Amino acid sequence: MMSLSTSVIPLVLTVLMGTTAVAQSRTLAVRERKARQLTLRAEEPPVLLPLRVAAQEVTTVTFDAPIVPESVDRSVLAPFFSRVAVHEDVLVLKASMDIPAGKEPVLTVRFAGPGAPARVGFVLTTVEAEVDSQVEVFRQGRTAQDLGKELADLRARCAVTEAGLATLRAQCAHSGLGGAVLMGVITREGVAVDYLPELPLSMDMTAKGPHVLYRTASTRALSTSLLNSAGAAPWIPGFARMTPNGPNARGMPVREFPLLMQVKQLAPGERATVVVEWHVPPDLPAGTDFTLELLDAKGERGVRWEQVAP
Repeated sequence: MMSLSTSVIPLVLTVLMGTTAVAQSRTLAVRERKARQLTLRAEEPPVLLPLRVAAQEVTTVTFDAPIVPESVDRSVLAPFFSRVAVHEDVLVLKASMDIPAGKEPVLTVRFAGPGAPARVGFVLTTVEAEVDSQVEVFRQGRTAQDLGKELADLRARCAVTEAGLATLRAQCAHSGLGGAVLMGVITREGVAVDYLPELPLSMDMTAKGPHVLYRTASTRALSTSLLNSAGAAPWIPGFARMTPNGPNARGMPVREFPLLMQVKQLAPGERATVVVEWHVPPDLPAGTDFTLELLDAKGERGVRWEQVAP
């Protein structure tokens, strides 16, 4: 009995050491997932682009132009991949094994529309440290003129945004009743109080009156109370949309304003006061009224008044 046990112990130790070695090798095989962008140039000769894949890892390749799914030779990929999905502008690969050195398959993808280059080629490889998780392929790189136009557009949008932020900063710096007087929102003519109709149209929300409308020289502020019904999804405040109506309203833009609420959202069954402020356009045509909607962040749920006087 002693000799049998003694002979078994080395075998057990050998198995345990082998298991530890396998676990360590698997740990070392962990690769960093990478996202890359590849730009093709029509004026450059075609070259094979490396696409790094690995066992049990999904690699997604997106194209900025439609491709021909039938141009992908699945038989070349079959020995190495458990999943090959080709769509109009997306290629999804899941490798069943690491690609052996010297057996790297070549994948060719043809573009559907006219233009150059007509196709793109990939050589599928496996490296120790990295795997391509997301690859974006741009068929034609943007010219310096395109980049310059995009930069000019971004600068213009930044200037508009900065102007809006400057106005908001000034309003925040002069808050309260004194700030309203200082900013000219309230003048010596005072504030008139009016009320909107009691029954606005419900869009999965309920408005509880009174719906108080405060009027100054050119500023309006509506205060109402919104109720989120029990069993509904949480309601996150979004914006108010004002759509002009009337015989002379054609060509006037639809305007949107932020909603103010002291809580971040309304849970099912909760109720809170909502306020929206807007300014009356100085050149508003006679006979114009507005459809006023108070909406959530997605622009779907809220309430609507069909006719609101300016």
